[in-house]
Amino acid sequence: MRLHDVIKAINENNKFAITYHVSPDGDALGSALALLQGIRSYGKEAYVISKDVVADNLSFLPYAEEINGETVKPTDDTNCVIVVDCGNAERVSADLVDFKGIIINIDHHLSNDNYGNVNYIDTNAAATAEIIYDILIDLGVEITEDISKCIYTSLVTDTGSFRYSNATEKTHNIVGALLNNNINHDAIHRKIFDNKPYDKMKLLALVLSDMELVCNNKIVIMRISKAMIDSIDSKIEDSSDIVSLGNQIKGVEGAVLLKEVEEGVKVSLRSKEDLDMRKIAETFGGGGHTKASGGFLKNKSLDEAKNIIIKLLEKELVK
Repeated sequence: MRLHDVIKAINENNKFAITYHVSPDGDALGSALALLQGIRSYGKEAYVISKDVVADNLSFLPYAEEINGETVKPTDDTNCVIVVDCGNAERVSADLVDFKGIIINIDHHLSNDNYGNVNYIDTNAAATAEIIYDILIDLGVEITEDISKCIYTSLVTDTGSFRYSNATEKTHNIVGALLNNNINHDAIHRKIFDNKPYDKMKLLALVLSDMELVCNNKIVIMRISKAMIDSIDSKIEDSSDIVSLGNQIKGVEGAVLLKEVEEGVKVSLRSKEDLDMRKIAETFGGGGHTKASGGFLKNKSLDEAKNIIIKLLEKELVK
């Protein structure tokens, strides 16, 4: 579908609920909150539905305080739900089972299942926020300082601070326009990346001391066990960013983080260059990008999850 179809659906409806994937990252939250402000500015009603709360390092985003993890389904008078940055319906951070209205699916993941009534998937976009920016421009919405903060956060997180190959000329052109709106990009960067709780740094020390090289030293495996979490006597919701540290090791082609939770193991996968982590994630119901993907192995222990992932990686590495 064309971007025009999204614009048409926004014009034809009056009350919008906006949501994203479970465990929302900077792109999911930034896109949702930018769109929230844009739709309100356009004269429509909008609110966020989310099973998740906002991670501490993203709580500075304008209107993030409206997300408390308690509004999980659309109200009866909601005409349309817009899902951003989510590849499949099973990973939506909302209860949409009984919703009878229009669902708009806006995403940039290649593995998107096109589950909406209106689907706009642009795999060339560095982040979903690039699409949201285009939508707001088409609607004639003013890109305010607060909207700019949200979109910049999406772009800086999904491009690895513009280090990843997905950052394009368009990405940098959008950033240039955002910087003209008086945003303090240095402060945003500090709040996102240099704002880790002390307990998380203690957890990081445990994870790094336990990591190991596998697959002929091409992959680093990291684990977060319940025992590690208990030992620091703290509840840490978001730890997925730890996996990226593995790719700083000389000679590795990818990094894996396995996190033990109640019903199984959360898996985060990161590739340094050519290793396609999306293919691996899709084999067990996950998804994402070539270089950054994830999923969930239900009813598995850390050791079982480790063995499964290693076998999948070995197959991919020999191709």
